[in-house]
Amino acid sequence: MKKLLFSASPLQNRAIDAAWLLFRLHLGLSIADGAGLPKLTNLAAVASAQMPGPPDWFVQQVAGLGFTFPSPYFWAGAAVWGEFVGGLLLALGLFTRWSGLQLAFQFFVVAFLWYEDPSPITGMYYQQLLFWAFVVVTAVGPGRYSIDYWLTRRSKAATATENDLVDTQAGVSKARRPATVAAALGLLLVTTVSLAGDNLKSNLVIEPRKQFVLGGEQRGAFKVAAHNIGRVPVEIKERPRGGGIFGKATLAPGQRATLRFLAGSAALVLNPSDQQANLKLTVSGDTQLSMGYEPEGRR
Repeated sequence: MKKLLFSASPLQNRAIDAAWLLFRLHLGLSIADGAGLPKLTNLAAVASAQMPGPPDWFVQQVAGLGFTFPSPYFWAGAAVWGEFVGGLLLALGLFTRWSGLQLAFQFFVVAFLWYEDPSPITGMYYQQLLFWAFVVVTAVGPGRYSIDYWLTRRSKAATATENDLVDTQAGVSKARRPATVAAALGLLLVTTVSLAGDNLKSNLVIEPRKQFVLGGEQRGAFKVAAHNIGRVPVEIKERPRGGGIFGKATLAPGQRATLRFLAGSAALVLNPSDQQANLKLTVSGDTQLSMGYEPEGRR
């Protein structure tokens, strides 16, 4: 267990270690700030622990995947904190392999179980690319510039004899070539992730007579591709920054629509019926959006 949590060795040279550090920083900080933190910001506290919890829409996604025991809220909370804390640990290089492994598991679920049409080898979508990036981090480890490596060196300096140190250096030399290949693969992955874009996907469940609000006051415009997979019609409207509400579309069961929203506008998704509504949404453009419910008919 100690080896799994703290083992670290340098890569082929310091330049590759520096590049690997940049890769870890980008991957860890982007997942903590882009995936974990937004789900923990401005949320109601859990009564028992007084800690931020996952939003309802994310809990519903987790439940839809079958993670219901002991509760979907438990698994949603574990996933959110895993993204936030795991991303920070990965960036720092502390418990690096463990953080990479648990994030790889999370994105395996997203990329291959939740995604409608997964293509394990040729699929070009960022959830799968992130999964493989975390697999690479788990295999390679943190590299030289990490807390794990500092702890490893400190432990060896306290206990190793001179012969042990010689054997360790020889083992590191043998391991350098495959580690270098893995590091190069990681750098390629992070470049591809940047090119692939940043889409937000959601399986949205709306309770009867409820209105779900997406966005509002964000800097950029965004686009919503909506597919009504439920049994009741839903109404989609736009509320511009300056006020007022404009109808965009009414989707009957089975219908699809792609709708564009201006910078600062909010997308309103209303379920006017007495039954539960269900939509699949893909949001592109400015995805730094607030999400939540508000009373039906609010202006």
